[in-house]
Amino acid sequence: MALYVKAAAVLGQLEAKRGSVKALVFNSGHKNIKQLYALVCETLRYTSVLEDIISMTDLLKKEKKLQMNVAKVLVYDLLFGKGLKCGGSWKTLIMKHRSQLKSTLARLKVKRKVCRNEDLIESKPAGKEYQLPRYVRVNLLKTNMEDVIDYFKREDYLYLGQATDADHLKNLGSKQFVSDAHLPELLVFHPKIDLHENVLYTAGHIILQDKVSLLTHHPATHNEALKYICLLFNQDPLYSNLTEKI
Repeated sequence: MALYVKAAAVLGQLEAKRGSVKALVFNSGHKNIKQLYALVCETLRYTSVLEDIISMTDLLKKEKKLQMNVAKVLVYDLLFGKGLKCGGSWKTLIMKHRSQLKSTLARLKVKRKVCRNEDLIESKPAGKEYQLPRYVRVNLLKTNMEDVIDYFKREDYLYLGQATDADHLKNLGSKQFVSDAHLPELLVFHPKIDLHENVLYTAGHIILQDKVSLLTHHPATHNEALKYICLLFNQDPLYSNLTEKI
């Protein structure tokens, strides 16, 4: 049980930007550093898949005491690892949902047309353009940032605070979001999230809008934000070909 508690704690510290994987694992105090490091790294590799499975099975809604990061490491070892390495309450809790978790994994593989678990991991093919994240503008005439952030938290999204750099946006999980670094009314989500049927969108409380179109209304942050977007494409911030890529 200690292994999963420590691994979940490291994942939480990574989300809070408190250090690197190696440093956090080394300073965790866990007796088997190699085992903990392997579990954390593999869980990170499968993070988006694990979040999808946990969401599809409503695991966190069914098990109110279970936190996302604990769920991730437990579900990883059950479905992708060498089996759960614990007994007691954690194993009992997860094994209750074993059949549903396994069938959900099977359905996900069929849906994505893959045979191996490894093929579920999203990778960026060589030469492929970086996909911009989903930008969501909060309509401050109808609501406020705090209420919208609280709403998505209740919907099992993980709020990671304000984006600090381009890598922060590139590494967003499917159920994670951040505040934009430049525009105070803007939230940023995973590129593949679809919010067109979300109640906040249909009620006009949020607007799906690309960041570039918003910059014209924020001239003070225009140049800084353009540089930031260029970093997403690993370009020199001279804005060459920027409009062609967005």
